[in-house]
Amino acid sequence: MPSRLAAALVATLALPAAAWSQPAPRPRTEILERIVAVADERPILLSDLLALRAVRGLEEEQALPALVDERLMYIEAARLPQAEVFAEEEDRALEILVLKRPALRAEVQEPDLRRLLRRQIAILKYVEFRFRPQVRVSDAEVRKAWEEEQAGRPAGPAFEDEQEELRARLERRALDDRIEAWVRELRQRADVRYVGGAPSAPPGAP
Repeated sequence: MPSRLAAALVATLALPAAAWSQPAPRPRTEILERIVAVADERPILLSDLLALRAVRGLEEEQALPALVDERLMYIEAARLPQAEVFAEEEDRALEILVLKRPALRAEVQEPDLRRLLRRQIAILKYVEFRFRPQVRVSDAEVRKAWEEEQAGRPAGPAFEDEQEELRARLERRALDDRIEAWVRELRQRADVRYVGGAPSAPPGAP
């Protein structure tokens, strides 16, 4: 799983424009469904793995650990009433996704896309409810970060012109760190079994 988990969480709904400029996918074929892993007694299906690979452009050795992490996060998020996903939210997310990448309709069945989106929306809601309120960056931290960036560089924009953008960047980094710690905790206590053997760890995985 890439180290910046927060970015991975929002990738489905907010990929940069360049990420959508990928070669057209192969036409969808019928999937012989099977279980590829089991996380805390909950099966992870091949169709979910293929959907994640198609949407996020991951190789299998990256996609399966990412899907396991996502499933563990979703299991936890689904326990929180504030993370409930409403039909209109799922519909809107699907509309945005296929508007950006219409070829996905030919590659991934709609129920598989909806399951993926439902998981990710629930996880994002959970993160916003549980972790976002804990993220606070003081004025002193913003000032220190700005001074460190300016050290040894020609004079640039004034602190007042950059402080809000810098604060937002520091808050995103702090949120990333909290999500990574959460996922490490989930992995440590989870019972995960890969059907056919565990995949090799992707580069940068802990």
